[in-house]
Amino acid sequence: MKSKFYPERIIVGSFAAAILLGTFLLMLPFSTVDGKGLSFVDALFTATSATCVTGLIVVDTATYLSKFGQIIVLILIQCGGLGIMTLSTFFLVILGKRVSLRGKLVLQDALNFYDMESLSDLLVHIMLFTFFIEFVGFILLFLDFRFGWHYTLGRSIYHAIFHSISAFCNAGFSLYSDSLSRFVKDPLVNITVMGLIVLGGIGFPVLYNLYRKVKRREDGHFLSYHTKVAVSFTLFLIVAGAIGIFFLERNNTLRELSFGGKMLASLFQSVTPRTAGFNTVDIGSMRGVSWLILMVLMFIGASPGGTGGGIKTTTFVSVLVSVVSTVRNREDAVWLKKRIPDRIIKKSIAIFFLSLSIIIVGTALVEAFENMPLSKVMFEVFSAFGTVGLSTGITPHLHGFSKVVLSLIMLTGRVGPLTAVVAMAEAGQAPPIRYPEGEILVG
Repeated sequence: MKSKFYPERIIVGSFAAAILLGTFLLMLPFSTVDGKGLSFVDALFTATSATCVTGLIVVDTATYLSKFGQIIVLILIQCGGLGIMTLSTFFLVILGKRVSLRGKLVLQDALNFYDMESLSDLLVHIMLFTFFIEFVGFILLFLDFRFGWHYTLGRSIYHAIFHSISAFCNAGFSLYSDSLSRFVKDPLVNITVMGLIVLGGIGFPVLYNLYRKVKRREDGHFLSYHTKVAVSFTLFLIVAGAIGIFFLERNNTLRELSFGGKMLASLFQSVTPRTAGFNTVDIGSMRGVSWLILMVLMFIGASPGGTGGGIKTTTFVSVLVSVVSTVRNREDAVWLKKRIPDRIIKKSIAIFFLSLSIIIVGTALVEAFENMPLSKVMFEVFSAFGTVGLSTGITPHLHGFSKVVLSLIMLTGRVGPLTAVVAMAEAGQAPPIRYPEGEILVG
C-alpha cells in the first residue's frame, strides 16, 4: 500500500533534527567558556530556543558560551528563522518528493501565498529577501558599533552579523548580558533592530506583494487583502502597545529617560514582543499591567509566512471580526470592506483556542514544579509559546522538568498551529455524512 506523504511531518521532523543536532553540539566541551559544555537539559533548551527563534536563555550567551557555541546558536537561529518559510519548500523540492496536489495546496495555505509560479521560485525569492535585509541591517549596525561605540573592527563585524540575523529572525539572542539595554538611548541601533524585527515578522507573502507593487510596478497589480490586513493591524498593535507602555512605565522603568527616550524605548518594547525578545528596559521591574500588555502582544505575535511566532495577526483579526459580527448580529465577518470566508474563521478559532489551551496546560505544569509567582510563570509560558524570549528573570532558575516543558511549548509554538490545522484537515476526510441539527442553549 502506497504511504501518504504529509508536509507537516517534514516540517516537524526538520525542526526536531536541527534541535537534536544543536543539542549535541552545545554539549561539546568547546561550546562553553569553562570547557565543560552544557548539560543535556540546558543544551536542549538552548538549541530549542535558538531553532524556534525564541530567545529564552538558561545561560548567558555573551559570557557562558564560547565563540563556537555562539556560532552554533547563530546557525540554529538562521535555520529556524527560515524554517517555516523555506524548510517545508526546501525538503519538498530538494528531496525530490512527489507531492500530491493536496499537499501543494496545504503548503501554499501555510505560507499564505497563492501567486507562486513554482515552489523553487518561491524558495529563491525568500532567500534573496532574507539575506538582502540581513545585509542592510548588518551594514547599519556595523557603522554604529565601529564609529559610534568605537568597537574594534573584528568585534564590530561579529556583533553586527549576530544581531542582524537574530533581529530579522525574531530570535532575541544577544551578545550582551543586558540584551540591548545599553543601547536604550541609541536611535540607530533601536531603529535598525525594530526595522529588522518588523520586516522579518511581517511575512514573506507581504514582502513579495510589496516588492511587486513598488519595484516592478506591474500593470494591474494591487496590494493583496492579506497584505492590507497584516500591515494595518501590525501598525495598530505597534502604536497601541507603545502608547500603553509609555503611560504605564513613564514613572517606572522609563523614569530616567528624556521624553524622546521614553518614546523610543516604549516603541521598541512594543515591537519586540512580536516576537523578537530583545529588551532595552528591565522587564522584571515593569508593572504587572505592563506584563499583561506584553503577554497579549506575545500571544498575537507576527504575521503568517514570517520569522515570528504567536497565533499571527491575521488569525487574531479573523477571530476578533467574527466575535464582533456575532455581537452585532451580522451573518458575515467583515474587515476593510471584505468578507472573511467561513473556512478562515473556523481555522482561526481552532488555532486561537488550541494555542490558549497549550498555554494554560503549560502554565499549570510549570507552576506545579516551581515556587514562583503565577504571573511570572505565565509570562514565561506566553513568551515560550509566542517564540518571543522576553523573561522576568526566572528562566535560569527553573527546574529541569520545567525547562523540558518550555522546550516543548517553544517547538509547538513554532510549528504547532500549522500541524494542528493540517491534522484536523486530514481528519476531516470522513465520509460526507451530514447529521441533523441539535439545538443547545449557549451564553
